Amino acid sequence: MRSILLLAASYKPGTIIKAERVVDAYLDEFQGYQARRAAMDALLRELALPERQARNRGGLFELIELHLKRRHREIVHLFQ
Repeated sequence: MRSILLLAASYKPGTIIKAERVVDAYLDEFQGYQARRAAMDALLRELALPERQARNRGGLFELIELHLKRRHREIVHLFQ
């Protein structure tokens, strides 16, 4: 979360690519569908907190949410 907040604070074009890499590295730490889904949910809840939203520059958190939705579709197929 700290890395994502730092990226949001220094938001500039291309930041979403770095943020997606951070998110992917975080999710790769979890094995199995249930664990990854729980990690995604936790990350989404954290990003939705009012104190976090104040730091959401450039709509970065919404872009991360879209990335998480894509990743979720991927893991559903992977773990079926």
